[in-house]
Amino acid sequence: SVFFFFFFYIFVFFFFFNDTATTEIYTLSLHDALPILHNVRIKQINTMIEQCQDDASAAQLDFNFEGTWRTNSDQVQFSGDVQFPQGELTLNADFPPFLGGEGRAPSALTYCFYGAMSCYGSTFATQAAMAGVRLDAMTISLKLGVDFRSALGVGDFPPMTGFKFNVKVKSDASDVDIQKVKELTDERCPAIWAMQNPVPFTTAAAKVY
Repeated sequence: SVFFFFFFYIFVFFFFFNDTATTEIYTLSLHDALPILHNVRIKQINTMIEQCQDDASAAQLDFNFEGTWRTNSDQVQFSGDVQFPQGELTLNADFPPFLGGEGRAPSALTYCFYGAMSCYGSTFATQAAMAGVRLDAMTISLKLGVDFRSALGVGDFPPMTGFKFNVKVKSDASDVDIQKVKELTDERCPAIWAMQNPVPFTTAAAKVY
């Protein structure tokens, strides 16, 4: 589902700010942190940390999505609006031709995989900033394969190969510190958590008049 990886962000604040991680790297206190480090607003994060210590609900977000399947063949197959603090964006999805679409927009899986990559990369940058590790530049790539035979009803096969995230950074930090940031990211990234833990779900369908 296109919404699977959006679900990760329900957990994002908990994983960024929890104190159960075993990796220790932090060099900045709540009082001496820079206000912004490589486009991460550390002061705002520290404010949230303090709020969470007094009120657990401060770090909890609820998400509600709605989308529409378009039955007109002249339009992309699926469309829905996504809201964020400074606006709203319409996302369109269209299956590739071999799945009955025309490829007029990214597929649902493309959004899922981009969401996973963005989640891991954003978590990496945020954890680095919280640890006082400056990043001068960062890129991330994701590689995996998808087997559509099960979706096509021709057998029962695992639909995906393993996710391979690869982060490359330019930084004056040591290799040891970069690896510690990676460990923190592996521990706290909501996308990784969702891959490692079953996420409960329900489904429903009803005819409307």
